[in-house]
Amino acid sequence: MRVEITIPCHNEAHRLEAGHGKLLAWIQRHPGHDISIVLADNGSSDATLSIARRLAQHSVVPCRVRHLDAAGLALALRDAWDSSTADIVGYCDTDMATDLDHLTQVIAHFDSDPRLLAVNGTRWHPDSRISARSPRRRLFSWMLRTGIRHLTGIRATDIACGFKFFRRPWYATQSARLFSTQFFLGAELLYLAQRHAPGSVIEIPIRWNDQPGSRVNIPRAMRSYWQGICHLRRHCHDTFPQKENQTNQHQPD
Repeated sequence: MRVEITIPCHNEAHRLEAGHGKLLAWIQRHPGHDISIVLADNGSSDATLSIARRLAQHSVVPCRVRHLDAAGLALALRDAWDSSTADIVGYCDTDMATDLDHLTQVIAHFDSDPRLLAVNGTRWHPDSRISARSPRRRLFSWMLRTGIRHLTGIRATDIACGFKFFRRPWYATQSARLFSTQFFLGAELLYLAQRHAPGSVIEIPIRWNDQPGSRVNIPRAMRSYWQGICHLRRHCHDTFPQKENQTNQHQPD
């Protein structure tokens, strides 16, 4: 099973090399997995693109660069995944805040269940271990979790976590209908996967350590999520019963 991990990069010159190096080191320590990397620059105005090209050129594992003039997390991910031939596609934030050892769990889940379409890392599971998350970011995450679950029926508990993976052939069937250009793509895909069939989405508790230097614009992110919620409510009339839980939660291995 071939897995391709995208690192979306927007003005990440200050930490791209460290994040790529951390992921690269993990892959080298786990040679039994077939993993490649995509560095997806989108609208950067700093040296991100040149750094990405240098890292890809000297990478000891397959690493390719995608570039878009327009900024947008979803645009970067969709461009990377639309051009991928891997079996599984997903992404990690540049700071690698999520413990990369969870990649072994992700691969094992997809390998053991051909019906599985999505694996979502969650910081809200009782077994998750979170350190150094600011009260402001925790409040932001809680508001997203509560609002999205009640307004769209999405059962996933952590929409904002940058540790999501999807079966690429299924993603390819959904790509043309996707509307997200910024932060809502993960929620949109989890919604579509949940609607596909019970058990198509699972969540895994994660170890997550907030890293300094985050440039997430919370007001802008909130607007993006709200626009996504409104779009789903306008265009997707089949809602999920609130008591139906189609997202399985797995204990850590």
